[in-house]
This record gives sequence, structure tokens and C-alpha cells, in this order.
Amino acid sequence: MSVTVLLCGDPQQPSEYMYEALGHLEEESVRFERMEWMGDASPAAFRDETMSMEADGPASYDTGELADRVEGVDALVLHKAPVPERVLEGADRLELVAAARGGAENVDVAACRERGIDVLHAPGRNRHAVADYAVALLLARLRGIPANHGALSEGEWAQVFDPDRLPPDVRSTEIGVVGFGNVGQGVARRLQGFDATVLVHDPYVEDTEIAEAGAVPLGMDELLERADTVTLHVRLSPETEGLLGADAFERMQPSAVLVNTARGGLVDEGALVEALEDEEIAGAALDVFREEPLPEDHPLLACDGVVLTPHVAGSTRDAVLEGPRIVGEDLARWLEGEPLVNTVD
Repeated sequence: MSVTVLLCGDPQQPSEYMYEALGHLEEESVRFERMEWMGDASPAAFRDETMSMEADGPASYDTGELADRVEGVDALVLHKAPVPERVLEGADRLELVAAARGGAENVDVAACRERGIDVLHAPGRNRHAVADYAVALLLARLRGIPANHGALSEGEWAQVFDPDRLPPDVRSTEIGVVGFGNVGQGVARRLQGFDATVLVHDPYVEDTEIAEAGAVPLGMDELLERADTVTLHVRLSPETEGLLGADAFERMQPSAVLVNTARGGLVDEGALVEALEDEEIAGAALDVFREEPLPEDHPLLACDGVVLTPHVAGSTRDAVLEGPRIVGEDLARWLEGEPLVNTVD
């Protein structure tokens, strides 16, 4: 018997890329239908809409087009399109909703459970992209690549010969990794290729597991005090909100650099600006911020020793394809009647 799967793409993950990752399932009698949500939206409009939805929930958004398409559909694969209860009301055969992203904030998970609909997600879909980018930011800031480019662009051939003013080799640094999940482990592996000493803090991972990965397990305070660079790889939660504030920056070395490719809310930006201005730390390399886009008058833009990028660490073509690929593995299990792996708790 044929199974109908609706692929609902969006500007960030079009349905054609979903199909590229999932099309092989046609050999298992899967029939694909495709549609786009906000397909003509600009990147700015799409960003604003989806960020607002994550705060307000999926029920606040017009989902009429999706609701009209779910009749006769057995499985729905989407990225950030909203799936409130009213979409489910028209789904007469739906058994599976798969969000091809790390979370499922755009899906009314409780309403799905009430109807016996399983909800999937794609944890770690952009783990390689973010790990690559975190290390790239770290290296760029450590070696002063953006500053050197800026000086040369302005006509200055800014070579330094004083050893006391030169950066260290990466192999002679101690790099603190806060959070040892998919991304944190990937960062640690990459840094070990530079022969750096990797310090790790993660209260949810056993010290033996960290040590077996070739890193040094430490408490948060000791990591901050020792590390030449601190890179953040933890989820934003009530417990981690403002994880790095004034007290943390006081513990860090004056030569230390902060890297953040995780979530802006992990850092007290006011305290960071003060720490940079007072030279409590040497610099920062940030891809995420509390308010995005970053306001034109934000004080971080005027700070020396800072590298800033517009929340693009996880944006690679492979990451776009990885989300559908991960949920596709569970779709294959579902077709065979096997237990699902990446269900939303």
C-alpha cells in the first residue's frame, strides 16, 4: 500500500532539498507531495516570523494552506512551518510529524500526542557546521585575521616583530569547551588536531567520558581561570541564561577570548562590553546575540578585539540536507514497523 508524505519546505529549507534527501524512499512505495511555507519571503521576513513563532507558539499563525493539504497525508515533513491543533483537525490519516531541525517549537506536540501522532526532530543536524565555524572564529580571533585584513584594506602593512605582542601557536594554548554534546565534542576533536590542550566543563557528562575523548574535565571556575579561549556549546535554558556574566569575566585571564556560536542569552552582553572596555578579557568572537539582528547602535560594534557575524554558524548546504536525512532514517524505520529513535520527548 502506498504511503503519502507531504514535504512542507520554507525559504531556509526548500522542499526540493527535502526531496533530495528523502526521494530514495519512493522505492518503499512512498508518494511525495510538496509545498512551500512563506516561500516568497525575504530572509529578514522569514527570520522575524520564525523567531516570533518560537516565542508565541504555532497557534498564532495563519496555517490555512497547510491545513488544506494534510487530508490524506500519512506523514508530514517540515522545517519551521507552524503545526498548531487546527492543522491536525483536518488530518484524517496523519501518523507522523517530522521537524527536520534540532527542536520542534513550531509543532503543537501535546496536540499530536492526544491524537496518537508521533513527532520527530533532527538533533545534531548542523553539528559539523557549527563545530567548523566555532573553530574558524577561534582561529580568526586568536591570529587577528579580521584585524589584519581591516588594516591592510586601509592601506596599512601592519607587521609586528615584538614577541611579547605576537599571538601564540594554537598548540601552546588551553582552550575551554563549555558543553560536551554533539557540537562541543566536534570542537574538541578539531582542536586536538592542532595539538591544543582542551579543557571541558559539562556537569551532565562523566569525567571519564571527557578524559577518554582526550580532554581535561574541570569545574566551571577552574576552566574560566585557566583557559586562553572559552567557547560555549550549551543549550539556552533557565539554568544557563546569563551563564557568563561579570563574575565569570573577572575569573578569566586578561588575554582570554570568548567564542559563542550557541545562543546569545548565554552571555550577559552588558557585562561582556564592560569586561572588554576594562580589559578584563582580550576579546570575543560572537555569532549569536540576545537581540537579532544586532542593533546598529549596539556597544559591541564599537569594542576593540571583537569579531561579529550574523548567526550563520550552522548555515551550510550539508546542514540543510542533514535534517531531512536524519528524519528520513526514522521514516524508514516507521515504514518497516520498527521503533523510532528521534522522537520529541
